[in-house]
Amino acid sequence: MKKYVFVLFAAMAVACKSTGVDKKDEGIQYKETVVLNDVPTATLTFFEIEDSRCPEGLLCIWGGRAAVDLLLSGVTTEGGIKEHVKMCLGECDASTGADTVEKTFAGEKYRFVLSAVNPYPKFGDSTRTKDKYSIQLKIEKK
Repeated sequence: MKKYVFVLFAAMAVACKSTGVDKKDEGIQYKETVVLNDVPTATLTFFEIEDSRCPEGLLCIWGGRAAVDLLLSGVTTEGGIKEHVKMCLGECDASTGADTVEKTFAGEKYRFVLSAVNPYPKFGDSTRTKDKYSIQLKIEKK
């Protein structure tokens, strides 16, 4: 019996040592904040979006890009800290960021992988506003 209890506790310990941050499957909505870490406290907010991707159904000279600005906020023993993380899909450069970023924040190492920015632009869609955007972001704690 003791052997089974030990195996159960060992399995629970392995299950609790996750390297990913719990996130909803539907993604992070515009202006939504997710908790990355409890101690030290760290949160991530989908702060801003710039979408210049070529709309579906059109032929464009430039493919465009979807650039997002994420705000890392935290509280450490030194006080509150904030840092912007710029990420991008499409035709990106150094100022707009990349689809994968590694960041050390509040003593913890994170890897962010941006896989999608939704909705994709459609020609003639005048209802598309920032509050309708969401991102698919994989967050790994290293």
